[in-house]
Amino acid sequence: MNKDLYLSELYKYLKRLPPDERDEIMTDYAEHFEQAELNGRSEKEVIQRLGSPRLVAREVLAQTQIKKAGKSPSLSSVTRAVMATVSLGLFNLIVVLLPFVASLLLFVGVYGVAFFLIISPILLFIQNPLVSIFINEFFLMVGCVGIGLMLVIGSMKMTSVYYKFVIRYLRYNLSLIGRI
Repeated sequence: MNKDLYLSELYKYLKRLPPDERDEIMTDYAEHFEQAELNGRSEKEVIQRLGSPRLVAREVLAQTQIKKAGKSPSLSSVTRAVMATVSLGLFNLIVVLLPFVASLLLFVGVYGVAFFLIISPILLFIQNPLVSIFINEFFLMVGCVGIGLMLVIGSMKMTSVYYKFVIRYLRYNLSLIGRI
């Protein structure tokens, strides 16, 4: 493989990026080859040092997704960043994806409990439609709704903190992969 073939493959794998970002990255990698030539290294040495164009593109795409998730953390952006990081290797399937899915299931459970606490008065009223029972259990229903609302508010705050933590963990994971 030579420089032109390497850069054309890299360009092909980076098609998902916006044109300006892709062009900037392609310029950076072309400069790697130019600097190596000035230092007396061959194209083959540069290609070995950089790695396959597919792997380089995956790392670039993962970095891009992590950057986007950092700017506007949401479930979809963080999930895209996690999936881009997982695509870098089998190691990330275990170290990134499994904890992410497990923690998401925990959040779904907490939100589910909060939802059912909030709607519990309706369920209780459906179960016991008599007004006298409704009045006797009024404070129980108000307490359930209050606990449910506090759970929702706390979970929303924890979700934003969780997104930031996941993004930092993905950056750390990407830096570890870069060192290996």
